Amino acid sequence: MPMVRGAFSSLLVPGLRKVFFQHLTERPEEFGQVFNMVTSSRAYEEDLEVAGMGTMPVKPEQSAIIYTDATQGAKKRYTHKTYGLGYRVTPEMMEDDLYNVMKKMTKELGKAARNAREVNAWNVFNNAFTSEYGFPKNGNNEPLISTTHSSIVAGGPTGSNRATTDADLGVASLEAAVISFENLLDENGIPCMIKPKWLIVPPDLKMTARELLGSQFKPYTANNEINALIEEGLDYMVCHYLTDPDSWFLVAGKGDHDLNFFTRQPVRFQNGDDFDTGDAKFKAFQRFSVGAGEWRGVWGSIGA
Repeated sequence: MPMVRGAFSSLLVPGLRKVFFQHLTERPEEFGQVFNMVTSSRAYEEDLEVAGMGTMPVKPEQSAIIYTDATQGAKKRYTHKTYGLGYRVTPEMMEDDLYNVMKKMTKELGKAARNAREVNAWNVFNNAFTSEYGFPKNGNNEPLISTTHSSIVAGGPTGSNRATTDADLGVASLEAAVISFENLLDENGIPCMIKPKWLIVPPDLKMTARELLGSQFKPYTANNEINALIEEGLDYMVCHYLTDPDSWFLVAGKGDHDLNFFTRQPVRFQNGDDFDTGDAKFKAFQRFSVGAGEWRGVWGSIGA
């Protein structure tokens, strides 16, 4: 239905000091700081996991060298979806609007588009403990965060990016998460070098994150122990789109994880008039996909 004068009668007469929604400050984009941002020109994108050769064995004198094959895993497909929203206004409403609210509502379309990207991107974290945003592994759809990640190599090591018992954010739990990065192995059991960069927390844990990473001495102790976390070079980030107030995540920098946001079509705005009614029509749409194809580089907890 179009927006008509009867529904917005206050905009037709003088006297309003301001229309407040136009003055609310928007938050800067958050997901772009963490996700690998990729432009796509296809209907979908696919990634293929391949494991390398493993550890080189001893070759006795005069013996033949051993030949081996790489191991191919499953494909991860990112299928782009289209998101869109619009509004329409009668010509009378457009003409009689003293505050130009109808013309400025395209800004609200932009806000809706940005929020769609944020919500969908951070849903990868909100659903990281389920298979909704999982990735294919040995015939299963593994969650991004799990204690039992399998290897595509026969006899390869299992992996974990979650504590056996989930814990609230604190000194001991964060130190354990950092150490888990130090102990990361690839599909063949060879140590990886992936360092965490971001401690991602909901607003409820902002002060805890600041205490953990900003204190010279070990937080919550009275004996002046050093804060070992300071040397790790971690930054904390408050994410306003996490739905669990107790959850927290440790994430590597871009390129050292496989959290991906593919933009197929950036936000496009279009407008036109309906020939029969004269209504002005405005719309915005975009296409993107988001997901993860690998668990290494991410660690998470839902709290105690």
